[in-house]
Amino acid sequence: MEKKTYTDNQAKLIQVKEVAKRTMPNLPYHNFEHVMDVYSVAKKYGPLNNLNEEDQFLLESAVLLHDIIYVPFAQDNEEKSMEFARTYLSGLDYSKEQINKIKGMILATKLPQRPLNLLEKIICDADLDNFGREDFFEKGNNFRNELGLPDNASWYEKTFQFISNHKYYTEPAKRLREKKEKENIQKLIRKIEEVQRC
Repeated sequence: MEKKTYTDNQAKLIQVKEVAKRTMPNLPYHNFEHVMDVYSVAKKYGPLNNLNEEDQFLLESAVLLHDIIYVPFAQDNEEKSMEFARTYLSGLDYSKEQINKIKGMILATKLPQRPLNLLEKIICDADLDNFGREDFFEKGNNFRNELGLPDNASWYEKTFQFISNHKYYTEPAKRLREKKEKENIQKLIRKIEEVQRC
């Protein structure tokens, strides 16, 4: 059987994925499954935005580490994840320029999102991709459980306010997710009315 050979960047990504798997918190929402969900979306959105190989590599590296440090209700998760990425990736021979781009992408996922370039826009779209998907309510329920909040009208109203102010940044995400996001907003409105009647 022929032994599979990896490029230098592929080998680095395998190591980054392994550290994410070992280090990610095992919370109801922020866990390795979330990272791999965002990773699979980024692998799709990168080519749809015509990223070159280097930028795709940096995007995937950032995605794998964007929630590596996550404590519910903490205000500095992204900053701590950036610091982890800086230290860890330096040891894998990522250049200073590569690390700075990755740090920028991780910080861009901090809410409210403020992406400054295409890579940052793609990671933001990938991170909140589920807003425009069928599993939006399931993921939202996992996040609510993570925060220890009750399943009540207040939760759905806050979710409604948040998703109503959300926007996708890249054309592929808009094309693929905006229609379903609007449907999810309508479902949320009905859910709020239903809960208020109880």
